[in-house]
Amino acid sequence: MGGERHDKLSPLTGQEEDALQDYAARHGRSWKRILNCAWMGEPSCDDGQVLRKLRNTHGPTWLDRYRLPKRPIVPKRFPTEGPDR
Repeated sequence: MGGERHDKLSPLTGQEEDALQDYAARHGRSWKRILNCAWMGEPSCDDGQVLRKLRNTHGPTWLDRYRLPKRPIVPKRFPTEGPDR
């Protein structure tokens, strides 16, 4: 029928999620804008093979809508917080 065709994108692999998390951690709040610019060929092209593949399979529109999953916060243990104390 005359509607738009929407292909279902494959879910991200663990490696792809890790690459996105790492990129976001390295580039801060503007990570998506920086990655999108790298995907368009602007310097610095530090996105690497995994993220380039993601560009080819999912595209810039997907990146704009993508939200990083919340990672569980692991509390740091300090020496004074052991079961012995």
